[in-house]
Amino acid sequence: MPPMICLNIVPPPLKSVADIAMACERVGLHAIGFVDSPLVAPELYLCCGTSLFATSRLNVFTAVTNPVTRHPSVAASAALSLSELAPQRVAIGLATGDSALWGVGLRPAKVAFLREYIVALKALMCGEEAIWQGHTFRMHWDNIDPNSAPPVYVACSGPRVLKMAAQVADGVIVSMGYSPEDVAYVLSVISESCAEVGRDTKEVEVWWYSEFTFGPDAETVMEFGLASETHWLIMGGTEGKRIPEEYKPLLHELHSDTFDLETYLKSPDRGRVLAKRAKKLGISDWLVARSARLWGTPNDIGTRLEELREQGLGNLWLGHVNWDLELLKAVEMLGTAIGR
Repeated sequence: MPPMICLNIVPPPLKSVADIAMACERVGLHAIGFVDSPLVAPELYLCCGTSLFATSRLNVFTAVTNPVTRHPSVAASAALSLSELAPQRVAIGLATGDSALWGVGLRPAKVAFLREYIVALKALMCGEEAIWQGHTFRMHWDNIDPNSAPPVYVACSGPRVLKMAAQVADGVIVSMGYSPEDVAYVLSVISESCAEVGRDTKEVEVWWYSEFTFGPDAETVMEFGLASETHWLIMGGTEGKRIPEEYKPLLHELHSDTFDLETYLKSPDRGRVLAKRAKKLGISDWLVARSARLWGTPNDIGTRLEELREQGLGNLWLGHVNWDLELLKAVEMLGTAIGR
């Protein structure tokens, strides 16, 4: 069985969204996910709706939004509207907040704040009463079907968010490494967290986040794609991420210019700069060992996808980082990789 893949992208110009979504459906991807970063891309929910109108099978995810810039009543209304358009094809991805926040001078949400938000959002989408920041309210829509409420997934780059998400969300999107030790650690945190609240781990759908980069061969692509997927190592701090103490300041130096929108999301040479910096800092080999290594030709990436599936990592949430490769072409190549 081929892996279940969600293509995660910064939304292109809105006029291109339908074409991208139709291409994803045509090549057999499970879903498309859109980044919520208003200063650099079109409106998240408009992109989701456009994609749903243009397709008949493709799932569409917010990938991801945050609990700071969108009140839970607003997010619930948007999610229920999308679900009305396409029942069972919508999912809400959440995180503590990244570029949508620091791009406008706001700070990421605390874990407890995100937990409260998830509980409130899920209640609202089921037509139930929600409590949020001391206020109690509910959706007054007619005929809300709790069974049609979109699932809520949480992007996790550290154990504290992962523990919380395993207890209250429907699924997790994990950016915590791909080495056997990383995978075992993630699964152990999920298992222990579920046990604390009497929850079956089967109730938590696990997705694994990485980036993929096409090129002439895996070794060449590694030279400029290696470090671009390592932002998770410093997001929300470095504690609990299995990072050697001596590497922590080096990782902060590696990503010293990350919190700048133009550099982080719009620089076509970003991967090359980071890879060169990682080599200079002496941490390239360590980063490779923890990477998904989805680099190279469609055949290279297809082989690696098979290896990951055999390790039990069948749900992959993949970000596209080929700035010099047109997005529609990348979708076609990804389809070749998973169907080879």
